[in-house]
Amino acid sequence: MHPSVETRFYDLLGRKLAGECKPAELEELENILLRHPELQLFYNQIEKHSADLSAVDIETAYTAHREKMFPAPSQEETNKVIRLSGGYFSLKRLVVAAAAIVVLGLTWLLLNKDKRVADNKQTIVATGRDSRSTMTLPDGSVVRLNAKSKVSYGEGFGKTTREVFLTGEAYFEVTHNASVPFIVHTEEADIKVLGTQFNVRNYSNERKMEAALLTGSIELTVHSDAGHKILLKPSDKIIVKKNAAGESAILPDSANKKVELTRIKLQDSVIVETSWLNDKMAFYDKPFSEIALDLERQFDVSIVFKNKEVSGYKYTGVYDEANVEEILKILQMIKPFQYTLNNKQITIY
Repeated sequence: MHPSVETRFYDLLGRKLAGECKPAELEELENILLRHPELQLFYNQIEKHSADLSAVDIETAYTAHREKMFPAPSQEETNKVIRLSGGYFSLKRLVVAAAAIVVLGLTWLLLNKDKRVADNKQTIVATGRDSRSTMTLPDGSVVRLNAKSKVSYGEGFGKTTREVFLTGEAYFEVTHNASVPFIVHTEEADIKVLGTQFNVRNYSNERKMEAALLTGSIELTVHSDAGHKILLKPSDKIIVKKNAAGESAILPDSANKKVELTRIKLQDSVIVETSWLNDKMAFYDKPFSEIALDLERQFDVSIVFKNKEVSGYKYTGVYDEANVEEILKILQMIKPFQYTLNNKQITIY
């Protein structure tokens, strides 16, 4: 890894902890983690333990460290606003965020000093934009990764445990082994299976996680409601909403207000949830704003809407993944809009 990349990673992580990270910078941070999975474990632990340390704890630790190393700055210097990488930021907030990384990083090393060897032996497979991958796990299970996705598993997989961690979208064909259940961990929920075929979609920039079951059975446990387990039958689909606070309950038999149990969609003899396996894009009453996220991942483009009404257009249909302009022209014929294409930047009006 080039030193400049690592430096940029810590810069972006500091901005995120300081609450100064813009959407484009969050995506840049995500892309760095995708290209350099060796940073992911450290990032996960920083995220996990950041909630355990208050801003006062972090600032106190930083102040004590700085007083030993440097002369104490004046209040005027501490409150100074600086320009950095195209934006204006509070120097105090940035140094406190930097201190957070140091303090949390040291805490992580102390807490995990006996686990580092095992952690370093994780197997990680990741795809970038406009790419897909198929892998066979040590137990014979097959995983097909969609664009901009990542799956990882630890040493000894298939012997005493069969646990994988997923970010993005993947289709699983799980080898049956009743004595060692297969578990897929995502940010929102855990999915436990014995032998089955199912699709999981869990992109960080989408407001929901989805699991669609084709054959067999799976048991899903939402992290925010660990006492409630949901059993899925073939053709069932479950949607776990993110940031759904304040919404009314969707499942009448569940205290969880984030979960919806529905069925997989069939459009023109194509299963919408797994259409990507056949190099197709299938939508069922899907907003243009969400379709744009699919187009960005599959064709390595960036899409910006200048018309809020157009971003809310909903589409149903099946489209071949030829190129992004062909799909846009078909969508134009269904509901009119205009767009410009400049290199990989698409602006929709």
